[in-house]
Amino acid sequence: MKKIKNALSVLISDIAIAFRLLTGCNIKASLINLISPFASIRTFGNGRIRVGYKVSVRPNTEITTREGNIKIGSNCFINRNCMVVSHKEIIIADNVTIGPGTVIYDHDHDGNGGFISSPIHISKNVWIGANTTILKGVTIGENATIAAGSVISKNVPANVIVIQKKNTEYRKKADNE
Repeated sequence: MKKIKNALSVLISDIAIAFRLLTGCNIKASLINLISPFASIRTFGNGRIRVGYKVSVRPNTEITTREGNIKIGSNCFINRNCMVVSHKEIIIADNVTIGPGTVIYDHDHDGNGGFISSPIHISKNVWIGANTTILKGVTIGENATIAAGSVISKNVPANVIVIQKKNTEYRKKADNE
């Protein structure tokens, strides 16, 4: 019964992707993904979205690009109520887990009706806790863990855990973590 339910979920996801393609969304995705039909995936202008293999996007998540590129690697999980909005480039590598309510913006408003954009790169095997905000120009290194509620405005080295209190704190992961 579980196999039938999983197969049905994948089929519904594939139909939702096909519908998005028919309505002009510039998305390229493999057919073995679980992208909720209640997730908003949109492209405008020359924007492109590329999705790897075995990606799960939960309901009420928005993935939007305006003239930018979004690339989501394989085996990624994006939980409910997230926003990924690109004007330049957002790359999420393989095996990334993103907690609910996370916001990823590669741009700021310039105060004159325009935008200031800088790419975001999230490396392999990163875990991002709930309600985290990731701002423009940030690179998060491989195997990093971002604690819930963090605001990431600077690069994060590989193999660290980010815990924010008054200032950003980094600590290396233990070998057994």
